[in-house]
Amino acid sequence: MLIKQTKYKIMKQTKIEYSKKIKKVKPKEIIGLIKTLPDADEHIFIHNNKYYVTDEWLVGTFAGSAFEGDTLEKAAKALIEYLYKHIEHDSIIGDYIRKSGFPDLKKVRRYCALSKK
Repeated sequence: MLIKQTKYKIMKQTKIEYSKKIKKVKPKEIIGLIKTLPDADEHIFIHNNKYYVTDEWLVGTFAGSAFEGDTLEKAAKALIEYLYKHIEHDSIIGDYIRKSGFPDLKKVRRYCALSKK
């Protein structure tokens, strides 16, 4: 039992150390990425004086959601928090997020380009 606990602690430390090395995605960065997509106006929009950003560009319309904010940055921040929260979920959304390479936005951009073909 002690060996398993030791291994678990080592794995846990490694995961924490790894997460410290990952650069957190900023709202302006993800907004910039979405704006480069051919259908950007479908994923960033204003309705009833609120800003919205969707994740449909990444997970598709079946599993997609829209995130609201008083500013575009606040809506994007809600999207980013959602992506980080669901990255390890055993679900369709978690699978898409992991396959995209998130939080590495260069990988996400390539993933989006390949999925459009």
